[in-house]
Amino acid sequence: MVSDLKREFARKAFHMLSLLYLGAFFLLGWPRAAWAAAVWLLIVFVIETARLKIPQVERALIGFFQGMIRESERKHFSGIFHTTAGSLAAMLIARGDPMIVGAAILQLAFGDAASALVGKAFGRTKLFGGAKSFEGSLAGFAVGFAAALACGVRPGAALAAALAGSLAELVPTTPWFNDNLWIPVASATALILAGAR
Repeated sequence: MVSDLKREFARKAFHMLSLLYLGAFFLLGWPRAAWAAAVWLLIVFVIETARLKIPQVERALIGFFQGMIRESERKHFSGIFHTTAGSLAAMLIARGDPMIVGAAILQLAFGDAASALVGKAFGRTKLFGGAKSFEGSLAGFAVGFAAALACGVRPGAALAAALAGSLAELVPTTPWFNDNLWIPVASATALILAGAR
């Protein structure tokens, strides 16, 4: 249990690198940040493809990121690809609106981390018979809601964004569904539909 929590904490600390996308967005501005993210996504795609196709590359990257890559990611694209794609998608969905981009990426960075860490440490009420817990989902929802409010989103829209992001996080990760992609997409989409302002 303790080692699982420590491993998850290390993964989520690495996951905070998604904040670099938000920093780049404010530093470069729209749409240059989206172009930069698209170029980086292409680079990540090439590296991840090489990892999956070339055993020497896989061994080097697995060794370098010891404990960061889940077993389920060994034969599929890892979280960094999905995080990059999700952050870029949020920028495009928001059409560069800093309030929406900020809320979506903060939900990915902090809401997802809260869900995982609280779920690992305190999760007792398992949802739908899976690994996700009510306690973890509630923590992710609360942090996502607070993050949206901190970005200036009106309360009703912040609730919608937090709920959408939490529902995306709740879906089990599979080779075809990764919450690192869908949390910012769901959050940004909810804010567009609900009206962030």
